[in-house]
Amino acid sequence: MTTPVRPDPHTERTTFRWPGERPRKTPPAGGPVAPPSAVPWKQIVKFGLIWGSVALGLAIWLAPAPAGLSVEGKTSWAIFVLCTGLWISNAVPFGITGLLAIALLALTGAMKTSEAFAAFGNSAVFFLIGVFIIAAALIESGLSKRCALLFLRPFERSPYAFASGVMLAGAFGTLWMPNQATSALLFPIALEVALALRLAKGTSAYAKVLFLSLAWGAMIGSNSSFLGSTRAALAIGMLHQKYDVSISFGQWVVAAIPMVVLGCAFAPLVLRLCFPRETVDFSAARQVLEDAVKEMGPIGRRQWTVAAIVSLTIAAWIILGSRVDLAVIALLGSTALFAARCISWEEAERRIYWNIVLMYGGAIALGIVIDRTGAAKWVVDAVLQGATIPAAVAVAAVAMGTLLLSEFMSNVAAVAVMLPLAFNMAGQLGASPVALTLATSIGAGLDFALPFSSAPNTIVFSSGYLRMVDVVKAGGAMTIVSLLLVVLLVWIWWPLLGLV
Repeated sequence: MTTPVRPDPHTERTTFRWPGERPRKTPPAGGPVAPPSAVPWKQIVKFGLIWGSVALGLAIWLAPAPAGLSVEGKTSWAIFVLCTGLWISNAVPFGITGLLAIALLALTGAMKTSEAFAAFGNSAVFFLIGVFIIAAALIESGLSKRCALLFLRPFERSPYAFASGVMLAGAFGTLWMPNQATSALLFPIALEVALALRLAKGTSAYAKVLFLSLAWGAMIGSNSSFLGSTRAALAIGMLHQKYDVSISFGQWVVAAIPMVVLGCAFAPLVLRLCFPRETVDFSAARQVLEDAVKEMGPIGRRQWTVAAIVSLTIAAWIILGSRVDLAVIALLGSTALFAARCISWEEAERRIYWNIVLMYGGAIALGIVIDRTGAAKWVVDAVLQGATIPAAVAVAAVAMGTLLLSEFMSNVAAVAVMLPLAFNMAGQLGASPVALTLATSIGAGLDFALPFSSAPNTIVFSSGYLRMVDVVKAGGAMTIVSLLLVVLLVWIWWPLLGLV
């Protein structure tokens, strides 16, 4: 009697399966496995950030108001410092910090209670909800999965061509939906390819290129439109709140497209310099991808309907964006998706990140209060002290400052911190508020250097194929390249568009 041979998990992987489509593994016998203990230095840094921001916020609140700054302005800065520290440390969920900001502004009298709660009625909050619902329809209908696999088919000829294809797919996908959704969509594809090729975790140079290409494509592409990131909705909302001005879909794409094109051109060069070329037989991965495309079958009515409604919504943003609020168009498009039965509320609810939505209300309220009380102007005047800085230099500095800040905190929080200060620079330096809005949002989206600095980086780091040193080395180099590209964008392209 022969002993049955156990199948190799790699050889039996002939058909592409998304994580939700695979059978669940039987949990191991025995008691629950204790989670790994936290790294001590991280706990120390987090502890210092939390209590440092609390202590500094209390010190500002209790201190007498300095000359030129009202009591309300001083109080708003105390709350601003506290919430910034909590956002950086992520001591509590971002949305809870946003709710805390609203409560403290009303409690301390820095803002009228009605005005503080009215921040949640800002159109940016509803625009963001609409974008989440549209992205949910694309994902839940399977249209985004179909588009991703078909987009990648021309890049199957070689492993490094496929890595470049994954980068371009990430960049193209974020033209229509948030980068965290695009990364989550492409991640299973990259993971299946890595498993089919039997790439060694932590040592395979090609695996590092593949997963970083995925993350970087989504991050670079998230700047191509205001659908590619949640921070863009916040920036547009704060611009509309301050100046009653908006940016249309077409205006944003035209202003940002050189950054996206150049970023996708330089990223493979940076990866090539950072990691040696690895010889890989791509035939096994090619078969996995071909089987996945065949299994999709013909496109159905639901996907055709989603494609039509999303296309009409984007066309309305382009054509009517200057006359109709973007949030109104987003909500009408979302309603149409429900009316056409393209998505259910249960499906939408899985894709609406309420943590980010709640954070927006608090961030917008903080931006309003430090502007109305003169707190932001007081800080800008104290820093500049009447100095004259060319508008292009100011815009580039804001973009670079936001980029560096977003390496250590949520890029949405970085926009909430920097944009009110930037708007007060606009009046003093003659810089365009629209240019500052774009610069802040784009700068916050180029945080490549740390695994936890952005959702795409965090997603690919969870694969186990990347080490911390890999992300820091390659990401640091890409951050430097991005800083140079931002400067070129502000000094050469935006003046041609009349933005600077």
